Amino acid sequence: MSGLALIGSLLGRAGRAFWNSVAWTAQSWRIILVSFVVGDVLLITDHEAAGIAVLLLVPVWNTVRAIWEAVSPLTYEAALGGPLRRRAWRRRVRKEWGRVAERCGLAWPWENDKRQRFPQLLKVRTSGNTLTLRVRAVVGQTVDDLVDAAEAIATAFDAESVDSRRIGPGVVEIVLTMRELLHEPSTPPFPDEIETEAVTLGRRSDGSPWRLELAGRHTLVVGRSGAGKGSIFWGIAGNLSPAASAGLVRLWGIDLKGGVEVAVGARMFSSVAMDERAALELLNSLHRVIGERQAAMRGRTRQFEPSEGDPAHVLLIDELAVLTGYASRDVVNEATTLLKRILTQGRALGVMVVAFVQDPRKETVGMRELFTQTIALRLASTSETRMVLGDGYGDLAPAHRIDRTMPGVGYVVRNDGEVERVRADYWPDDVLRLVAGTYPAPVDPGADEEPDEPETDVDEQVGELVSIVAPPPDRQRSPRAPREPEDPEAA
Repeated sequence: MSGLALIGSLLGRAGRAFWNSVAWTAQSWRIILVSFVVGDVLLITDHEAAGIAVLLLVPVWNTVRAIWEAVSPLTYEAALGGPLRRRAWRRRVRKEWGRVAERCGLAWPWENDKRQRFPQLLKVRTSGNTLTLRVRAVVGQTVDDLVDAAEAIATAFDAESVDSRRIGPGVVEIVLTMRELLHEPSTPPFPDEIETEAVTLGRRSDGSPWRLELAGRHTLVVGRSGAGKGSIFWGIAGNLSPAASAGLVRLWGIDLKGGVEVAVGARMFSSVAMDERAALELLNSLHRVIGERQAAMRGRTRQFEPSEGDPAHVLLIDELAVLTGYASRDVVNEATTLLKRILTQGRALGVMVVAFVQDPRKETVGMRELFTQTIALRLASTSETRMVLGDGYGDLAPAHRIDRTMPGVGYVVRNDGEVERVRADYWPDDVLRLVAGTYPAPVDPGADEEPDEPETDVDEQVGELVSIVAPPPDRQRSPRAPREPEDPEAA
């Protein structure tokens, strides 16, 4: 760091400490008044040291807090700032609940009385950056009334976002995210654990890790261009790469956009298809794996467990609509048939599909209902949100309201129906190349050896691929001998 940058950083921290000290002291005016009274009494009774200490207690304490926050914000947040903030949230809710409930349309009049009843606030608790309210509806109200008012309650308490769920008869839990932790992008740690059933893709809105279950599930990721689908694509491939290198997972990839996405980390994959014919060959190969595994498991077990030599198979398809909607008619028909068979038969056999698409309409994703879990990144409209997540989630998981400046942010509906707001980590190209070089997919001993061919531009960029499903090269024809001119007299 240069001298000017260091001086600027120190001045900025000093200014922030001064401002926080003044602001916190002004907010403590009630305590200051009490300390002035007590301090004056002590001074009058000739207890000068104690009186001065009481008078200076609040300003000195706030100054120490401000300096601590400026010098080490992480330790301050964990030890003092976070607990104080959460305590203030709880106090505000308990103090203002009646007024907020009335303004949000939850007040219920007594019979023959001007008094009003409000939903009962059963419990208030805080954790991290979330504030959770457990509320019981009064007689005459329904759970839907409380759920419909959740957005207004969040606005009244200055929350960034809100989730609500029914937990019992007439009881609703409203989770307010008071501080947004997903604004800033993050990069993942270098993968070093062998994982086959779930991967950590990023973080939830409360700051906790976001784990995506893969075993026994097919996943559909939907988002507009620039919504961050690549972060999830490489989050899955990158975190599975140690298991793939160890022979417990085999990664298959289809990228019909010329291989632009998959080429950077192609060495993680055992098989990659970059055009229509290669994609069909890859799907046929994966379908044969399902058939062989069915024969091996029939009568022995119903649940597959990956092992060395018998890995789990994960197929990643970048832009599914290119394969199932925009390709030639023959390719679309055959690819759709193969994918439907893989989706319906492969889940219990250790064959999982993760597909990415921009347009969630039935015309482009005809097998949408065969995916067992869906992730909604930034979408264009409420109707698209309902297409992706289901009816009723247009307001609970407003993917169409995600800001364009927050790629990787999306909504996930868990198995219990709860909605999670998440953000996937961003994988830079340099990290992908490093991971691919560290954990290359093993060479398949059963693969047929191909004759040596000159390297292509893609090979020069990403190195030698382990196994690329590609169309056979066109056979070169020998030139014909020139025909002799016809003799007019012989004719």
